[in-house]
Amino acid sequence: MNIDSLKGKLLAHAFWAAASAFVLGLFLVRTMKDADLPDVTVAVLSGLSLMVVLFWTRRSVRRLATGETAKQQANQFLWSCVFLGMISLGFGMQVAGFAWFSTDFMRTFGAVFWAALTAVSTYPIHRDAKRLADAAGHGRG
Repeated sequence: MNIDSLKGKLLAHAFWAAASAFVLGLFLVRTMKDADLPDVTVAVLSGLSLMVVLFWTRRSVRRLATGETAKQQANQFLWSCVFLGMISLGFGMQVAGFAWFSTDFMRTFGAVFWAALTAVSTYPIHRDAKRLADAAGHGRG
């Protein structure tokens, strides 16, 4: 098993969840401002996409976890995915507030803060994906 390709697949799952959460955050704020059908539809579809990708990631990661170490790393990776999704949701909400409402100092600061927080929170995803890939690679021989 090629560990680099496994790590890439795990990162693709995590970043797909982050992108879905970001879009959900954008359109949740927009739906609160104007509750029209296209905004509600995009918010619902991105929320469903987020749930599907999180459950799909859970299913994929559970199949990799054959040993005890791999199971621990799988749980850690799943929690990192959930927290990256939560942070991306907050970042999407801040960007929506900055774009569609006033652009005062607090909204600008909030958007910059959440952008930095999202950027920093990608490190644990990379680390946990590598650890899970290593544990699953060694577990399968």
